Amino acid sequence: GRREQLLHLLAEAAEIEHTLMCSYLYAAFSLKRAGTGGLREQEGAAVERWRKEIMGVAIEEMTHLLLVSNLSIAIGGRPHFGRPNFPVDSGYFPSGVVVKLTPFNADTLQHLIFLERPRGIPHEDGEGFEPEEEYRREEAYLGLMPSVQDYTTVGRLYDALRANLISSAERLGEAALFIGDESAQVGPDVVDLEGVARIAALDAALHAIDTIVAQGEGSPADREDSHYQRFLSIRKEYRALLAANPGFEPAWPAAESPVMRRPPEPDGKVFVDAPAAAMVLDLGNAIYNLLLRCLVQAFGRQGEAHAGNQRRYFDAAIPLMHALSLTASTLVEMPASASHPGTNAGLSFTILRSVEPLLAGPAEMVLLQERIREVH
Repeated sequence: GRREQLLHLLAEAAEIEHTLMCSYLYAAFSLKRAGTGGLREQEGAAVERWRKEIMGVAIEEMTHLLLVSNLSIAIGGRPHFGRPNFPVDSGYFPSGVVVKLTPFNADTLQHLIFLERPRGIPHEDGEGFEPEEEYRREEAYLGLMPSVQDYTTVGRLYDALRANLISSAERLGEAALFIGDESAQVGPDVVDLEGVARIAALDAALHAIDTIVAQGEGSPADREDSHYQRFLSIRKEYRALLAANPGFEPAWPAAESPVMRRPPEPDGKVFVDAPAAAMVLDLGNAIYNLLLRCLVQAFGRQGEAHAGNQRRYFDAAIPLMHALSLTASTLVEMPASASHPGTNAGLSFTILRSVEPLLAGPAEMVLLQERIREVH
């Protein structure tokens, strides 16, 4: 294992966690609230529970993103918050990993189960999530450039990371591998999320990977609170409610693959151009990017003096998360476009090119405060 290969795998892991987090949030935000949209009392109570469960899973995906960021810093890299905009083009991830924004329904739920499935447990993917084509990401020569390895499940990607960490530690020695500053990472003293920890040695790095895999697919010992098990229990309850009331519609008809800019290839996308929805979408994406900026700025700060700054950035992120939820939940009740009658809008999580950390110093606070005033 080479350091470049590790950094490459960590960047791919960060993008997988980030895109999964957004797709889970999209499904959660599309759900109706109790007492709205013709929901019966029992259905409303169930849908509120599902929203809370899926939001909890999305927050754990953020935990995974933070752990991957800590691991990157630990080996001398930096956090990676960039990712492709939705829908993700074929060839970017393995063909079996289809990531797009879709509202909560039976197929979306089946897709979430498929993505979080433990290795060795076969599951069908949801309808509509078939890859455009089956392909293999392979290279003619495996040399100095990191290889874009294929993997059938997210757990397999972490298997590759684990193997590369162990072989790198053996080849270089632990002290030579873990050269990053621990204080530049984000720890439990800064953010109160289960599993978040700073990493300075191989044991801690492997423990972080175990945390990510156990929270997701629930292996090696199956966990009742794994993402996989939570999605299975939602599916069971959803099917029971649907059997009792075939007209049960838990979610608003939010767009599949909404975009905020006119796409050069419009097939399979919904351009949100209804004036009211476009305005709310713009606000939602601005909040999301500001939230990302706060998370990014919390990393990379050396020394005790910066611990207070780290907490300040995370404290700023919390009200932004609530604002994002409120904006996205409003958006899914608004018509998306005259060209898509019957389809509502949804947050597109459009990401800016500039998600790198602002350089530490007086300017970063000026820029953040300026942007908060604009969004406010």
